[in-house]
Amino acid sequence: MDKKDLEELKKWERQKMNYVETYGVDIFNEKKKNASKLSKTLNKLFNLIYKIAKAILIILIFVVIIGTFALLIWYYGTIYDKMHIDPVSTISGMYNVNVEVVSKNIDDNQNGKYILTTKENPNVHFTAIVNWESMKQDYSDRTQKYYYENWKNVDKNKIKTEERYDENGDILVYRQYIEIENKNQIESSIDLINDFLKFAGKMYFPDWELYYLVSGQRIYPIDIERLNKEDFIKKIENILVETNIN
Repeated sequence: MDKKDLEELKKWERQKMNYVETYGVDIFNEKKKNASKLSKTLNKLFNLIYKIAKAILIILIFVVIIGTFALLIWYYGTIYDKMHIDPVSTISGMYNVNVEVVSKNIDDNQNGKYILTTKENPNVHFTAIVNWESMKQDYSDRTQKYYYENWKNVDKNKIKTEERYDENGDILVYRQYIEIENKNQIESSIDLINDFLKFAGKMYFPDWELYYLVSGQRIYPIDIERLNKEDFIKKIENILVETNIN
C-alpha cells in the first residue's frame, strides 16, 4: 500500500470515528448486519420456493403416473368389452327383460356356459354359451316352449312342434307351425295362433319360430300387425289360389 492509499485509509477511519462520536451508531457495521440479514432472508425464501417447486413437481409426476394407469385400465377394459360379450346385458337389451344368472360354468375369461332366467318369468331357465365375442343362447326358444306347454287350449295340438338341441345338447332349437291346406282352415288357424300369442302376452317376441305354412311358404304372425285380419286372410287365400289349392 503506497503513501496515498494509506492517507485515504486514515481519512476514512477518521470519518468513521467522527460519525460514531456524532450519532452514536456505526453505520458501516449496521449496513453489514442488514446486508447479512437480507442475505439470510433471501436464502430462506429461495429454499422455500425450491421445496414448494419440488413438492409440486412430485405431485405432478404422481398425477401423471396415476392418470396413465387409469387410462391404460380404461383402454384395456374397453378392448376386453369389445372382445368379450356379456350375456346378461346383451340378452337384457335384446329382449327388454331383466336377466339374472342362475348358475355358470366358466373359465377365468368368463367364457363358458351360463344358466339364466328373468325377473319377468323366473320359471323359464335358458342357456347361453359364450366364447369371447360370440354367443349362442336359447331365451326365445325356451320362452316359446314354456308358454306353449302351459297354454290351456284343446286345439293346441293342431300346432306342429319340432324340437331339437345343438350338437352339445345345450341350446334348444324350437319351431312350431300350422299347416293350412285349404281355405276352410284359414280363419280357425289364425284364431288359434292369436289365442296362443294372447296367452304369452308381453313375453312373445317376433323372433319366435312360429308361423303358418301355406303351400311351402312361411307366413309369420307379425304380418298381422301390418295387415288387418281380413287382408291377412286374403293374402293366404291368394297363395292357395296361385298353387291351385282350394
